[in-house]
Amino acid sequence: MRPFDKKRKPKFKLHYFPVEVAKQYGVNEAIVLYHLIYWISKNSMKKRNNIDGRTWTYNSVRNFKKYLVYWSEPKIRRILKTLEEKDVIISDNHNKHKYDKTKWYALNDEEHWLTKYNPVDRNEEWDIN
Repeated sequence: MRPFDKKRKPKFKLHYFPVEVAKQYGVNEAIVLYHLIYWISKNSMKKRNNIDGRTWTYNSVRNFKKYLVYWSEPKIRRILKTLEEKDVIISDNHNKHKYDKTKWYALNDEEHWLTKYNPVDRNEEWDIN
């Protein structure tokens, strides 16, 4: 089977990002940011996780590791912290139970990121949905 056989989904995951985002924030940050943009975009399209005028996505670092298999959990945690320090993303806790410490993430400038860098639109161009 070819990697992009139209009858089947690819057997591998693609991680990609705009070069200008990597130049501005770093390659690692661009990869994580694009991952967040993807899920926030999906939630926005499905009108999910809209809280206080922002669209949110949530994940534990352990679950991020399932997508970002080439990094350790501490490294993923540092990258997320860097994106917060650079005011690209914000984090909060919108869980139903106080004992649940899963972090939620939103884009500081959602309109900018989803308009200019929406990877869901790109998936259609690559025909990988």
